[in-house]
Amino acid sequence: MGRPYSDDLRVRVVAAMEGGGNCRAVGEAFGIAPSTAGNWHRLYRRTQNYSARTMGGDHRSKLLGHSAHVAAFLAETNDLRLIDVHAELAGRGVKVGYSTVQLE
Repeated sequence: MGRPYSDDLRVRVVAAMEGGGNCRAVGEAFGIAPSTAGNWHRLYRRTQNYSARTMGGDHRSKLLGHSAHVAAFLAETNDLRLIDVHAELAGRGVKVGYSTVQLE
């Protein structure tokens, strides 16, 4: 994943938009997509802030609170498939991908 554009560029793009430029012209002048220029301008008008939002998200495992249940489920049989563990978790309301329950 790339890094966010600098605040300096964001300030200049928003200033150009505030000066009457349209998304297409401002995007071309600064080498960014027209939609990016429009998004930054709308974000600035809504929040009065130029900064990028934080990147990434919650990287903690979704299974932390369910480890005892998963361990007990795995102990019941030694012939489980990923789809079985995934379905068991889904039945408990835990939505995860198959790679989350895959053991190395």
